[in-house]
Amino acid sequence: MVCAQVTAEASARLRRRIRSFSISASPSSRLVRSARCRSVFDTGAAIGLLGGMIGLGGADFRLPLLIGLFGFAALSAVILNKALSLVVVLVALPAHLAAVPAAEVAARWPAAVNLLAGGPLRFSGSSFLMR
Repeated sequence: MVCAQVTAEASARLRRRIRSFSISASPSSRLVRSARCRSVFDTGAAIGLLGGMIGLGGADFRLPLLIGLFGFAALSAVILNKALSLVVVLVALPAHLAAVPAAEVAARWPAAVNLLAGGPLRFSGSSFLMR
């Protein structure tokens, strides 16, 4: 229940931030909007580059920037970071499945089950801590 409320607050905050990028008639506000969009793009590109170079999804780099640069509250940043990590995993999954034969994965099924079970357990543990 608490996580749903926090997620709703985080998404509302994100919607407000997106609306702040709206185009207005004055050239100076367009310039500010352009600079903000450029900053967001540059930050995302840097996170993707760093994460890709060392083989991570970028979550270790995203969280400090969400809090420090973009001004998210810590809990909202963690929730948004988890959601973005899920997107990264889902996007990378087809490439990984194509690169590794199914027989190799099947041979290591205990490790795969352990990893898959860890996500929901971690989520339920963080929900428990929020009470």
